[in-house]
Amino acid sequence: MTLCRKVLIVDDNKLNLKLIDLILQRDGYETSLVSESRTVLSVVRSFAPCLILLDIDMPGLNGIEVCRQLKESDEFKEIPVIFVTGNTDDDTIKKAFAVGGHDYLRKPVNEIELLTRMHAVSAKIELIEHLKYEEKLKGVLEIAGTVCHEFNQPLQVISGSAELLLLELEMAPDAPGSDLAKTIVEQALRLGAINRKLMKITRYEKRDYIGGSTIIDLERASKT
Repeated sequence: MTLCRKVLIVDDNKLNLKLIDLILQRDGYETSLVSESRTVLSVVRSFAPCLILLDIDMPGLNGIEVCRQLKESDEFKEIPVIFVTGNTDDDTIKKAFAVGGHDYLRKPVNEIELLTRMHAVSAKIELIEHLKYEEKLKGVLEIAGTVCHEFNQPLQVISGSAELLLLELEMAPDAPGSDLAKTIVEQALRLGAINRKLMKITRYEKRDYIGGSTIIDLERASKT
């Protein structure tokens, strides 16, 4: 499982920023530091973190309001937020979770607790994304199965008709169209092979195609 490696740290206390930054840098994280809460959204847009450590008690716009703005944005709402605070009364924590916080840490920050909470939140987000993918995959495969089933019947008619036509043409050597009939039979058999391959797919990968689009790579798709 690939854990988050880009972290935005938001705290108006420069000492706290440096302490958390040192811990994360030592553990291999890429960080960006913000000490002014009103600049958080612009930094999130440019830095594109996969996790935010957000102080609650900041002058001007506090961390809870910053988190509210993040979660109200379609662009940023999926980024997990861990609050960092010295104020852990029930009302504050309740508000923090109500605006979309994923977890919280008490100040002063403990290195082991910080890294453990971050790993846990990252793993949870990855699991949620995996479940979303599985649900999307299920829908795609159900549609593909239906299409393949509907496609198979007219394909069989075309293939069978082409083979009968070819037999008739072979009985009349001078009749035109024999090569065309052979081509129709060959391509119908090819379409049948592709259709059977599609019906067996349980996992798929995509590849680049013309005009910047993507298509399913049938050769790399997993089969049942």
